[in-house]
Amino acid sequence: MKLSYRLLIIFLFSLISIIMVNAVHAQWSALNSGYAVTTDYHGKEVMPGMPVTATAGTTDTNVKRVTFLWKDPDKSIVYVETVDVWQNGSQWDGKIIYYAQSSYEPNVRGDWGVQALFIGEGGTKKAQVEDTIMIRGTSFLVIPDFPVVGTVGALMAMILGLSLFAHKKRK
Repeated sequence: MKLSYRLLIIFLFSLISIIMVNAVHAQWSALNSGYAVTTDYHGKEVMPGMPVTATAGTTDTNVKRVTFLWKDPDKSIVYVETVDVWQNGSQWDGKIIYYAQSSYEPNVRGDWGVQALFIGEGGTKKAQVEDTIMIRGTSFLVIPDFPVVGTVGALMAMILGLSLFAHKKRK
């Protein structure tokens, strides 16, 4: 029986690890639609005052600028920055990727969001910004629930506690 508990713990840890890896890479795969935005803390927790960088990417040659809207946990816009796109020769499905970046230091605990408005020379008016072609968003969490060990460590501690409880109950 001792071996089966170890196998269960190893299986759960492996499953959680696989899910975490897939969650981190999921945002950039949105570039298949031609537009994507992610942060350097996507899938990770951020301590207050740490700079977070949002990167927007597009394969649309009509996009000239990207407007980043940083939203606090109350969904209020706290910072707006418009930057020109640039490219470094990298490609996605044979198309050149155009990038834009913006950084901000969140200082309030909770779920934050970043919206990227892809702006071209022409287009439609969306989100009160002229010539917006497409809107994409991403989010991140400021301050982990368990600052020392993080969410994964807390989950592992809970699984270990459950295993010990089951083991003691058997005795």
